[in-house]
Amino acid sequence: MKLFFIVGEDSGDALAAPLIRALQNYPEGGKNVECMGIGGPLMEEEGFETLLPMDQISVVGIWEILPKLLHLLRIKKAILEEIELKQPDAVITVDFPDFNFHIAKNLKKRGIYKGKIIHYVAPSVWAWRPERAQKIAQFLDGIMCLLPMEPEYFTKHHLKAEHVGHPLIVSDAKSATGDIFLKENEIPDSAKTLGLFFGSRESEFKNLSSIIKSAAKMIYDVEDNLHIIAPTLPRLEYDVQNILKDFNLPVYVISNPLMKWEAMKACDVGIAVSGTVGLELAYAGVPHIICYKVNPVTAFLIKKLIKIKHVHLANILLGKDVVPELLQEKCVPEIIAQSAIDILQDKKLREEQKTAFMELDAKLGSREGHTPSQKAATFILNTLKIQ
Repeated sequence: MKLFFIVGEDSGDALAAPLIRALQNYPEGGKNVECMGIGGPLMEEEGFETLLPMDQISVVGIWEILPKLLHLLRIKKAILEEIELKQPDAVITVDFPDFNFHIAKNLKKRGIYKGKIIHYVAPSVWAWRPERAQKIAQFLDGIMCLLPMEPEYFTKHHLKAEHVGHPLIVSDAKSATGDIFLKENEIPDSAKTLGLFFGSRESEFKNLSSIIKSAAKMIYDVEDNLHIIAPTLPRLEYDVQNILKDFNLPVYVISNPLMKWEAMKACDVGIAVSGTVGLELAYAGVPHIICYKVNPVTAFLIKKLIKIKHVHLANILLGKDVVPELLQEKCVPEIIAQSAIDILQDKKLREEQKTAFMELDAKLGSREGHTPSQKAATFILNTLKIQ
């Protein structure tokens, strides 16, 4: 069985890697599953054959994409031709919907590829533009959803859809305490810890790192005995260390994935770039704020499309303002710093966030039975009628 994956960012790499493992360990699939395509280092550790590194397609923002448009168009053409040549049993696209849906639509339109097209991570049609579900049903053969309320939006348009569960439910987010990290780094009980989460994309780091750094310095001017914890990815570790090197206070930059949750739970308050890490912090029960800023042209167009009140998935799922969202004109050091200081200094604000976050368990799926990756593997094999 041949499967062609298309993954465009680190969160997708983290989703696809255990899925590949589950497929290879599946009783009906076994080691006869050949996985190839566009992916990341975690997928490669599972035996994935990388035909193109995922950083070649990872661009976010309408304005930001323009300088790379011709390059991306050439890559898309090459991907289509490669899939049509190899004729895999299924193309598995993981999140990254703008790019992946363009590929899926063109594969259907050209009609040369004869296999199935299955998408992992449903777009938030329940939050904005629900009419997209009908359009998506026209070029996909199946969609695997992370949230329980999502499948019905697609099944009513006769698209095979299933809630496989969110990967957070099988993480160490709940079991980690932060004590191991604090002890190993000799951080005293009297210290206040500020987590800085710069995001996974290079464009985000470039646009937002200096803003977050300036905010952290403002917090340091107010808070005594402050320690900074900066969990990041291995490929961004040098950049994070470099931007924080002139801080006159203890700074801990950690990229070891085995210490991710311990480092996160060691934070009293976090400042995070909006994205996957926001939901991770919420599920782990870490008080935080999120911030984000894109080019004004991109922001204007996004505002025209998005009608929901919140952007943080925890706020959306909980249906209330739990985590402060400092976006665009609010994404400035002064506002970010004051918001973080308020939470650091007010135990009640921290406890209110933690209490609200406890409701996320029921929203993200049960921990009982098969893992999300195992359910996703079963969905793929059922769609291919292999099981």
